Amino acid sequence: MSTWLEESVRCPACGLVQTARLAHGAHIARAPEIRDQIFARTFHVVTCRCAQVFVVQRPLIYTDMDRKHWIQVALPEERARWPEYETAVDGVFARAFTGAPIARELAAGMRRRLVFGLEALREKLVVWAANLDDRAIECVKLELVRREPALAHCTLIVDAVADDHAITLHVDGARTIEVAGALVEELDADRRLPARFPELFGGRYVAFDRLLGPRYRWAEPG
Repeated sequence: MSTWLEESVRCPACGLVQTARLAHGAHIARAPEIRDQIFARTFHVVTCRCAQVFVVQRPLIYTDMDRKHWIQVALPEERARWPEYETAVDGVFARAFTGAPIARELAAGMRRRLVFGLEALREKLVVWAANLDDRAIECVKLELVRREPALAHCTLIVDAVADDHAITLHVDGARTIEVAGALVEELDADRRLPARFPELFGGRYVAFDRLLGPRYRWAEPG
């Protein structure tokens, strides 16, 4: 079941400290409204007495047994530490499903991911709801970087997927890019991608920025 705690949060506008009810575990089978709130961007949203509306980021585990989704959500500011977090993901998952045989059955086939922040969590759910492979979507982002190299230093987040699989991406929250559904479907169906980008298809942190620069470069364990 979902785990909620009353926590103190500080308004970024006026500095007022107040109490908010925040989730540390979101289990969608028993609380489907959480998934709806994440899509609507109303999850963990607090309205201060000064009228400032802000999002509270907290680490949490998101599970959806019906859809076979298991996502560890870390704080956005921790993203540079993704190799450490990724190493621990499978251990956290294993502990969550240790015990009776029914637990092992539930764990079978789970799609495991590590993300940083609620927008990254929302992106995974938006992509999967459209029956697209999130790993292929990161390859779409790489194609955009190839066309516009400055994007390599930006945060690209899928905001929406149209019926024809055209996607809208936010670039650092400042502008949007529209990608034609034909390109999205071409890459989603490309079976050569796992061999070209084993970093994206072999890890739990599925994000194109793991490929960029020495800090993020992936190496084959040896």
